[in-house]
Amino acid sequence: MPYENEYANKSSHSDIVENPDVLAFLQECEYLREPSPEEIDRFSQRFQPLPDLNLVDLPNHIFAIDGSPYEALIDDRMPSTKVGYVKVSTIHILMEEFGALRVDDGRFVDPFRVAKLRKNKDSLLFVLPGTNMRWQGLTSVRDSFRARVDKVLLQKETRFNKEDYRSSLRSTLFRLASLRPDKMGTRSDEFLKLHQCPSCGYKGEEDLGIELIDIEEQQYCSACNKEIYPSDALRLWEEVNDYQSNISAMTRFMLAVEHMLPAHYINYLLTANFPLDQLASISFFVDGPLAIFGTCAWLSRPLMKYYHQINEKLRKEGLPNITILGLQKTGQLADYFSLVSKYIPENTVYPVDDEYRYQYIIASRDPSKVGFGDETYYGQDFLFKTASDRRFVVSIPYPFSGKGQREEGRFHKLKTEIARYPNLHRTLALIKRFETDLYTNAVIPIALAHRYTAISASPGGKVLDILSRNSFPKSNRY
Repeated sequence: MPYENEYANKSSHSDIVENPDVLAFLQECEYLREPSPEEIDRFSQRFQPLPDLNLVDLPNHIFAIDGSPYEALIDDRMPSTKVGYVKVSTIHILMEEFGALRVDDGRFVDPFRVAKLRKNKDSLLFVLPGTNMRWQGLTSVRDSFRARVDKVLLQKETRFNKEDYRSSLRSTLFRLASLRPDKMGTRSDEFLKLHQCPSCGYKGEEDLGIELIDIEEQQYCSACNKEIYPSDALRLWEEVNDYQSNISAMTRFMLAVEHMLPAHYINYLLTANFPLDQLASISFFVDGPLAIFGTCAWLSRPLMKYYHQINEKLRKEGLPNITILGLQKTGQLADYFSLVSKYIPENTVYPVDDEYRYQYIIASRDPSKVGFGDETYYGQDFLFKTASDRRFVVSIPYPFSGKGQREEGRFHKLKTEIARYPNLHRTLALIKRFETDLYTNAVIPIALAHRYTAISASPGGKVLDILSRNSFPKSNRY
């Protein structure tokens, strides 16, 4: 590590370039490569042609969700002391209003109508303790982070009814936790379980977990009498460190909120007796795959089960599935699709199967015995080439309540059967409707959500740095 104001030597890389061991190492490595003509031919045959997507009925209400984390310095003299900001935004687009954006149905849009879309957005801002920072007299960064996460999930800004804490995002966590398929599941959404106490490691009677109630009052571990919080179930505290950057834990928190928000909206609409035909006319865009990684990965199975329950309810009324999709702008699938896209016919789709993924896309990994993304994914990846030669990596919720078939080796085959996705054409038609030249292979809802959410390093990040420095009382330093 350099000293302050010490700069690297401009020629220090020369011995690396000339080192024969470096060249030998690079030549021995395997990495993502462009397929051979024979492999391309076999791959292109996996894509299935689509009907005219212009004839497909589309949802009326479009919600796009995106988030952005940032760590700000409290003082330039103490670069190890930071505070975290997590912003998650939802933008709402009415299909009829979007249709009126174009001028005389041409290529150009009315900028004043586009500007009105900014009014149909809502943002949640979460402020979290970062490195070397304690909150409300708690004894460590980890305990402060735990307490603050629970506080912000319960805060009025996450509630649909400001006076009813049961309409908060934290109560949605209870709803999802009750659907866990293992011993951590509970008998109702009034309870959830922690796998252990973060303070003493107690795992409950017979190691069956510690049961918490959905109440506002503070709850305590029966073994050590230390504070425990319902949001400890997300296990974010396991990644919090007193002395290093906690941007990883903040990013995990942000992604968990992004994926919980569609369920949060749907749960409230059902509680409020929202008409089912109107519920079926809603669509949610999520940035990234329908998957949750890290300590929060257990949320993937409850989300999969929850959406299956909702769709079963809709199907019984003769209504289409609710449309939920994830869009991946980057990553291995996006890179591979970019390599081969010029060989793929337009207006086609391919459900990515495990066999091809492990052989060509993530060949550096051994195939999982229970299938790709068993612990993390709750949606199937599709590669979609539009009629306008754009490409999208799309995720759609699995059409099952669980992954029970994986033990027989059937799930990884069933999940790629297109006939099991009744909302596939509707989802792809929606992407086609919103594709834009604004960015490469972009859709307007995600682009707008990102625009109003992303905290740029400059000037946005600089402003948060200044705010943090000027707002943090010097008397609170320890």
